[in-house]
Amino acid sequence: MTFIPLKNILAQNAREAGISQQVLAAQAIEKFNKILAEVFGPGIARKARAMYVRGKTLTVGCLSSVVTQEIYLKRNKIIKELNRRLGGEVITDLKFKM
Repeated sequence: MTFIPLKNILAQNAREAGISQQVLAAQAIEKFNKILAEVFGPGIARKARAMYVRGKTLTVGCLSSVVTQEIYLKRNKIIKELNRRLGGEVITDLKFKM
């Protein structure tokens, strides 16, 4: 008897149910918030959160223009790390809202 990893079963069921894009978007949001805390520390991480994904753009809500600018300056590094953790080019741009 062979075992199939739960990860593979869940991915297959998500594809069959037609929700794989939504699952990937939720993973992108979760991983972005973790990366934000790793790159900037808890101070900035408390003042910004990933909100939603449309297409390949992740929208980030920020409490101030200073936080927006800090994230904007490191956006390429953040996007690269996010896509690495997601296993492909899922996000290509960040959009900011205050």
